[in-house]
Amino acid sequence: MPQTNVFGASWQGSLSDLAHIIQQVKLSRAFGRLSLRNSERLSVIHLYFRAGKLMHHVSNRSDIRSTLIDLQEWTRGFARFDRGVTTNEVTLNDEHEQLLDQALLYMGRRGVVIMPSAPRVIEGNIIASGGAEQLISPLEWQVLVEATRRVSLTVARLVGPQEALSVLQDILDDCSAAFPAFASLKIAPSGYLQITDRSQLDTMSRKDLLEGFTALIATCQIFCSPLVGDREAHNLIVRAVQEIGPSLADLGVFSMEDHQFSRTNF
Repeated sequence: MPQTNVFGASWQGSLSDLAHIIQQVKLSRAFGRLSLRNSERLSVIHLYFRAGKLMHHVSNRSDIRSTLIDLQEWTRGFARFDRGVTTNEVTLNDEHEQLLDQALLYMGRRGVVIMPSAPRVIEGNIIASGGAEQLISPLEWQVLVEATRRVSLTVARLVGPQEALSVLQDILDDCSAAFPAFASLKIAPSGYLQITDRSQLDTMSRKDLLEGFTALIATCQIFCSPLVGDREAHNLIVRAVQEIGPSLADLGVFSMEDHQFSRTNF
């Protein structure tokens, strides 16, 4: 576990503690700078957070995507979050924050980073569940939302953005028959999911959420099939989720190995 102290001026730990430190930053909505130092080669990354949101980065790479690709390959390093060390620059947004979450999941699969368990409180995009059921983690939720956005854009390329909004909302409505919490989800013009009512999602188990998103993605593929054929519809979805495909496979949403989506009957 990282050497974190919510009342201290800094939280620090080894590279393996990175996901825990970032989770603490988000949950406490902290202001500050997260400095990452590679102990095997000269490489330093500074990530600036404002109220727990990623806002700016400084590194020897030209952009945040290249920075995170490099970070994913680290095996040893040191992380330190200094509270109150801020900048007025805002160069990053929610999309870049999701890229950071995806990088952490990748590092977690490699065994470089220890992924934290999901908390039982609702904070930002964290989804909680009642009782003793397993909870969805913030990073898992981010992957599911990003997958929905990518699949939504694929549908939009086939039928146009306006028609896609209608089609995707109809698909969400169909899914809500089996998964009532999906009635509180809307598709934004950007393709991202919007939550109109958290009460249903806050009590939905991890298992049910994963089954719901499996049904959502599978239904989008089924919709595309008459337009381009079954094989091409599948290939379009796979290409859309390519970078996060392994994470989705780990969640059981679909299998990259046999190229067959898990179908959920509803």
